[in-house]
Amino acid sequence: MSLLPVLVLAGGLILTMAVCEQTRRFGVQKHLRTETTLLNNVVDAVRSKLEVNIALLAAVVGLFNASNAVDRQEFTTFYETVALNTAQLKGVQGVGFARWIPGAQLPAYEARIRSEGFPDFRVQPAGRRADYSAIEFLEPFDWRNQRAFGFDMYTEPVRRQAMQRAWHTGNASLTAKVQLVQETQEDLQRGVLIYLPIYADRGQVPGSNRRELLGWAYSPLRMNDVVNSAIAGIDSPDMAGTGVVVIDGDQLDANRVLFDNLKLLRRNELRHPSYETIEVAGRTWLVGVQLAPRLVGPNGIDNAYWMNLLVGLGSSLVAALLTRILVTNHLATREALAISEAAAQERALASTVFEESGQGIVVSNPEGRILMANNAFTQLTGYRISEIKGQRTSLLKSGLHDNAFYQQMWDQLIHKGFWEGDIWNRVRSGEIRCHHLSISTVRDDDLEPQYYVGMLQDVTERQQAEQAVRFLAQHDTLTGLANRSMMMEQLERHLALAKRHGHGVALLYLDLDDFKPVNDRFGHNVGDRVLQLVAERFRKVIREGDLLCRQGGDEFVVVVPEAGSSDELMGMAWKLVEASRAPYNELDPSIKISASVGIARYPEHGNSCEQLLAAADNAMYAAKRAKISPVQLCDGPQPLPEQASGLLEPLDDHGHQHQGSGQGDQQGNGHD
Repeated sequence: MSLLPVLVLAGGLILTMAVCEQTRRFGVQKHLRTETTLLNNVVDAVRSKLEVNIALLAAVVGLFNASNAVDRQEFTTFYETVALNTAQLKGVQGVGFARWIPGAQLPAYEARIRSEGFPDFRVQPAGRRADYSAIEFLEPFDWRNQRAFGFDMYTEPVRRQAMQRAWHTGNASLTAKVQLVQETQEDLQRGVLIYLPIYADRGQVPGSNRRELLGWAYSPLRMNDVVNSAIAGIDSPDMAGTGVVVIDGDQLDANRVLFDNLKLLRRNELRHPSYETIEVAGRTWLVGVQLAPRLVGPNGIDNAYWMNLLVGLGSSLVAALLTRILVTNHLATREALAISEAAAQERALASTVFEESGQGIVVSNPEGRILMANNAFTQLTGYRISEIKGQRTSLLKSGLHDNAFYQQMWDQLIHKGFWEGDIWNRVRSGEIRCHHLSISTVRDDDLEPQYYVGMLQDVTERQQAEQAVRFLAQHDTLTGLANRSMMMEQLERHLALAKRHGHGVALLYLDLDDFKPVNDRFGHNVGDRVLQLVAERFRKVIREGDLLCRQGGDEFVVVVPEAGSSDELMGMAWKLVEASRAPYNELDPSIKISASVGIARYPEHGNSCEQLLAAADNAMYAAKRAKISPVQLCDGPQPLPEQASGLLEPLDDHGHQHQGSGQGDQQGNGHD
């Protein structure tokens, strides 16, 4: 009898190891199956993306074959029509045509392109060659693609090899890795190009040495954009965190990497990928996929393995201990009684904790119907248990969250078993309150959701306090307008967008004239009200997308993103001046206020926030000094003054100790 517990323990350990080994083998199979499936999906997506691009180039060839002379407008119309109806073009940098130019025809060719509205056009790089090629059409003709306009790709060996292969075979030809002419130091990506020849002698047999070349339909591909857009369409949660690499060639070579979304090769973390080669447009690519670390590893060990091991060891020990206890009926009886009593105490304790908890607790079934709730829940929501039992938890919906919010909540509950966050609920009284809610999933033996347990805590006051703090941090307390901090943040953002997309940004710097006498005569309370009325009037003048802020004292700034012409800005400035001059009958008919406005525009008058502010401020002072017109446009780029920090210092509600640009009144409200 004394050996029985030892035998039970040994048997339990053997069974545990067998179950763990089986779990590990299943894990290995799952890893291979999952990785292979993702690899196939990635390969299919990349191949499909390239095939769509080649088909588009074939359409370009068809366009040239169907027309005696394709002009720039015809090519643009063709691309816009195709791009409008081809969602799979996402990630493709562009579609273009490179013309083949015999050396003797180069001067006439350059003269023709210049006559089309490009007076500075030249084939680049310069130099005498027997023959030339030049990028003539490239759509979309945006700032990035314009960098390649006129480039002779035939001068570069990697491109020339693919161009010659396409010429001689008549088939699409893909280059090795290159750096595209369109690339800048911002978001630099690896690139490749696809070529398809266009022949002038349309009736000749493909591959004939007698074929006369007109040029190439081609497409530059930024590999990060192309592959990311391809794999973005793979509908699998396993793609999150999964590494994808694309190599030019059929061997792993870090120098020939075309795409590496997680930089696994650079970090030397490509340890257990699966590979597949694809043949496309005359080249071989090696595509590799390595599963995310959160998924089962190649050795098959995952959470299920460790769970089985821990459960098996625990069960074996428990079984051995129980066997030892059962050696004597007396000990077994006492142990059973003790266990029963402990379980009853735990149930009683759990019931007490449930009812006495300060947090609201509600339990629902998988369909979302309420099964039970504690007293704290009824106090938070105002609903009695008898009212809500059997009702859906959606009865608390406030209408402030969209369907995507609740969909994300349920997705997390289903896949992760837990969700936590702040949610706005409508309680029984109709009031909307903010609750911090955490929901846990209780599963049955088949790991299916059996119950959802939610715990609520009212955090409405905390939320309101945080919102108030956020508002005060970025708004002027007197007028409710954006303050300097918010203005600088938005101006930085609009300047970054303008530099990227090539549009203008303007600043209108306004100073109220004759405001100090109003303050001195009527007092600060009336002065404050005048500032509030001016702010309301200015709001009605500016466009919806413009930002009005109070710089301090009696100074205001209008940020105009995507600014129009100088005439349009002058028109807006005059409207602001007229708004400031309107009578203030609600306060006192004798109050006469006007405004001086300085206008600065990026990029003509400055490239940074500080330069634009200094330029607009100087223009405003010029208007104030001249006294001819209250509106002044900056007359050129302005250097940042040595005392520019004073220009940007915040002021109190009445403008005391305003520094300006070193030219204003040091003691009053703004400038007279």
